[in-house]
Amino acid sequence: MNVYTPNSHADVFLSRLLDGYRLNGAWNSPRLETVAFYVDQFPYNDMAREQAAEYGIRICKSVAEAIDGVDAIAVIGEHGQYPRSPLGNFKYPRKRYFDEITQVFERSGRVIPLFNDKYLAYEWADARAMYERVRDLGIPFLCGSTLPWTWRRPPLEFAPGMQFDELIVISCGDLEEHAYHGIELLQSAAEVRRGGETGVAAVRYLEGVEVWKIAPELRKAALARRINPPPEDHGAKPEAFLVRYADGLRAAILHLNSKTRDYLFAARLRGNPRAQATCFYIGLYTHAHWGFLVRAFEDLALSRREQMPVERTLVANGILLAGLESRRKGGAWIDTPHLDVRYSWPRA
Repeated sequence: MNVYTPNSHADVFLSRLLDGYRLNGAWNSPRLETVAFYVDQFPYNDMAREQAAEYGIRICKSVAEAIDGVDAIAVIGEHGQYPRSPLGNFKYPRKRYFDEITQVFERSGRVIPLFNDKYLAYEWADARAMYERVRDLGIPFLCGSTLPWTWRRPPLEFAPGMQFDELIVISCGDLEEHAYHGIELLQSAAEVRRGGETGVAAVRYLEGVEVWKIAPELRKAALARRINPPPEDHGAKPEAFLVRYADGLRAAILHLNSKTRDYLFAARLRGNPRAQATCFYIGLYTHAHWGFLVRAFEDLALSRREQMPVERTLVANGILLAGLESRRKGGAWIDTPHLDVRYSWPRA
């Protein structure tokens, strides 16, 4: 992990893995035993040493030492003091951890379940290389955001084979890091359409008044599903990523820090002019939605079965990086032939 500090990803994930968690009104006791940590940074408010002493966990000097003899691995490559890339996202060392882990797999001839928190890498070549290595080695793999797992309020599910005309997501927070959650949320819906995922043709960044012209009816329907009190509107700049899929589907991620603290979704279905909208609810301060991801990791470790398509995260990772590249180029459309990624979920 990068760091283990209060309210970090390590805290909200590992604390549930160590102690158990409540989810949907039921208590879930730990199903795995945590035996070793590798920690990249130890800031003043470090929790890793104290937690390790409390639970009898080894703190190791290398990734290879930490994963020696274990049955599953969780990589929490978020937070900590790391520089930003030229595109603006943090240069978290997820690829370095992944390379060190897979080198051990190759030397030992033993492959075990691996969870990679959030997106794959801050550079596309690294993300693609990680994906291909997962497939080449046959790694039971889990990655991505908590958002596709969390509650939908009101409930909203789409059966495989659905036809969409347009999709939008509304996100908030740091564009370079938190818009990713909205992108993966979008992809988790888009992938169920008829024919499955066909790939992404182009991505564009927009900001300012042009954002308010994007799908105003869908935006209104989505904002009507807010649950957490919205922030005071201090005129934060609206931003957006536009997505053109290879089959013609249009989508957008509206990043509206002046309007919401919720992640919201709206869709226009083929032949139905009425928008379908919901809130992908997160507990802003309880972090209760992390229980879904902890449960998915436990299921992965115990069953060695795929819990979600790694291609979802690969495509979402690529959309984010293309959107940030468009921002760097003044909002130009970025063609994305490298996102010719085709898959279906559930697997056909």
